Amino acid sequence: MFKTYIRLLKVVLLGCCLVPVTNAVCTLVDIIASGAEWSLPVTAGKIAAVTVLFVLPAAVFWRLLRGFEPALEANAREQASFLEGIPDRYLDLAIFGSAALGLFLELVIIRWQSTVFQVFAFYKNFSLLACFAGLGIGYALSRRKHIPLIFTVPMLFVHIVLLTVMRYGLGWRMESVKATPIVEQLNMGLKNAATLPDFVALYLFLGTTFAFTALAFVPVGQVCGRLMERRAKLRAYGWNLLGSVFGVALVMALSFLWLPPVVWFGVAFAAILVFQAFRRRALLFGAAVSIAALTALAWPVAFPSHRIYSPYQLIERSAGENGLMEIRAAGLYHQRVFDLAADNSNRRTNPHTKRVADYYEFPYRLQPNLERVAVVGSGTGNDVAAALRMGAAYVDAIEIDPAILALGKRFHPEKPYADPRTHSVINDARTFLRTTPERYDMIVYGLLDSHTLLSHASSVRLDSFVYTVEAFREARARLADGGMMSLSFCVLSPELGRKIYLMMEDAFGGRAPVCVRADYDSSVIFLQQRGGDVVVPKALLASAGFTDVTTKYADRSIETVVSTDDWPFFYMPRRVYPVSYIGMAVLVVLLSVGLTRLFVSHRFEMGHSAFFFLGAGFMLIETKAITEMGLTFGNTWHVIGIVIVGILVMAFLANCFVRWRKIENPTVPYLLLFASLTAGLWVARHGGFSSTAAGRIATVLVLVCPMFFSGIVFSTLLSKAENISGVMAVNLIGSMLGGILEYNSMYFGFQFLYLLGLALYGMALVSSLKRAPVVAPAPA
Repeated sequence: MFKTYIRLLKVVLLGCCLVPVTNAVCTLVDIIASGAEWSLPVTAGKIAAVTVLFVLPAAVFWRLLRGFEPALEANAREQASFLEGIPDRYLDLAIFGSAALGLFLELVIIRWQSTVFQVFAFYKNFSLLACFAGLGIGYALSRRKHIPLIFTVPMLFVHIVLLTVMRYGLGWRMESVKATPIVEQLNMGLKNAATLPDFVALYLFLGTTFAFTALAFVPVGQVCGRLMERRAKLRAYGWNLLGSVFGVALVMALSFLWLPPVVWFGVAFAAILVFQAFRRRALLFGAAVSIAALTALAWPVAFPSHRIYSPYQLIERSAGENGLMEIRAAGLYHQRVFDLAADNSNRRTNPHTKRVADYYEFPYRLQPNLERVAVVGSGTGNDVAAALRMGAAYVDAIEIDPAILALGKRFHPEKPYADPRTHSVINDARTFLRTTPERYDMIVYGLLDSHTLLSHASSVRLDSFVYTVEAFREARARLADGGMMSLSFCVLSPELGRKIYLMMEDAFGGRAPVCVRADYDSSVIFLQQRGGDVVVPKALLASAGFTDVTTKYADRSIETVVSTDDWPFFYMPRRVYPVSYIGMAVLVVLLSVGLTRLFVSHRFEMGHSAFFFLGAGFMLIETKAITEMGLTFGNTWHVIGIVIVGILVMAFLANCFVRWRKIENPTVPYLLLFASLTAGLWVARHGGFSSTAAGRIATVLVLVCPMFFSGIVFSTLLSKAENISGVMAVNLIGSMLGGILEYNSMYFGFQFLYLLGLALYGMALVSSLKRAPVVAPAPA
């Protein structure tokens, strides 16, 4: 096993170093194909420089590995002996700590990768599956005599340096690996891969990142599996779940404090070093590499910017062209601040400033009564300042990201959040509008555009549930008689504009909205009014330089599909099957199968297939629970975190219940599982429960019951298994299948996940009935 690990490490490291070289070559091919001017000596020099910069260190690293391989192999054997020698009185704590380390490091990697390259911010599932692959293989190898935990910190250090240098350290453009291979969804600021060279460079980048991440997690899975083998299965699994709960809670605590990656990885490295405390040299080596990795993380890669790690994303504050604040989110332009106060002479002398002021103030000029205003997605405060300038008596400013709101409070020149008429709310806009008792004369949707996902397990973006037909109906219900709704959006395609048009038309009882193209950020303003038609004076349009484009988006020949709570994929103009995701899915499957076959010999039976299908089904139902709980209680970071903790707690309680009642037959729990899933599907298809306290409690019960009964089934089968590490390996690999199948919701909707879950749990039941003993792996 150890020699296989070393060989794979060398190959993957070489692949990672070839990524920028491949990108340089692909960029050259694109330039030649486009007919643009290029210089052969300059381009060849850049390619040669990049080759030396990345491949030479890889060659040195190879040489070092070769020279120290005997010592590293001895350390890996000692690591296994150390875990076997942990006294029984500390064993439960060790299982708890190793499980906490595994889940904490998994969430840290997912979040960090998404802050460096935007493609991971939109597709966190990819990073999650890489972690699952490594942990699953690690559990499968937990009985081997080598546990190379000493490699985990150095591999993470190399990974950090490589991605950071590729993202920030190269003077030439890395456009191919900054693109996305997914073409069914629209993206703001992130280009789609369009040419064969783009796809080659991008898939090499994704493939090597997946393999490198998986290899770093293999020893972590081995540690946890080795410790769990020394305890009774249900007891070990219970401590594993408690450790996982602690890992999630720790990530939530660090997110709450807005702490940077140097702290995240510092905690993870410290935990890894605890398990390497059996030899002084290993401990010193791990500490030295940890310090080097933390130094790389702390390096000021974006010197002009102030980097803030909010609970949702990386926020970069810098000075814009006018000297005022500009914000980037996940590496992409997000917002900029303007001083549009009436006493600012630039409003009269600067044409651009006048256009911006006209844009922000336009909706309010159509509504004479501004007693109460709600600004959805208030951000740094431009829309709030406009409402106050136009005479609003009271403004509810709703912003989901506390870091962006804090920046607006401190740096907006008009200080709109300090005005006594403003009431700032840190919450999900959808939840606020659903639960507030207030009625508004104006509801203004700012230029919301999410650069991150709702959670690591879902393909839904953070703002997706704000832009659905049901959400617009709830907003309409919050309007006073004659109240107006104004929604601004950067319309990326005619289909997206038509989509917003149809959703607003549906929400307002068939009355078509008025659509106005503004001369700012390519935005279109969609206007609706409760109890009447919006009338936009031509003189107002002419003075602002805006254009009425209602006819354009009323065109029935433009094909699009509206977003709903069941299919909330706002950035997909059409409901088409995400074929381009198949490429990523194939990449994940091939790499996972390849790594597993290289590590796990034919003598190893990875456990009963029931655990595989239970893992896949649980992953799907977990995703469904996260989206529905977020829809019910708010898609805020702490709600999602609490839901994940709650899911793990339900699995723990199910495990305790099996131990207490000594359940041996899973038939009844299976039947209850199927009944609860069927009930959840029925409730979802009939619109769900109301937003009252009783309705929320009912929603929680419907969503957690499948988790509880699934946990009972799993623990019941686990109690009869021969080795817990093989079971955990199969279950994690099954979870990968569930993560891949989750993408089917992009075509069929989230209710379809219930049907997939029922099918997977049905296959688990059939497998349970035909269950064979688990064969333990032969020692390497």
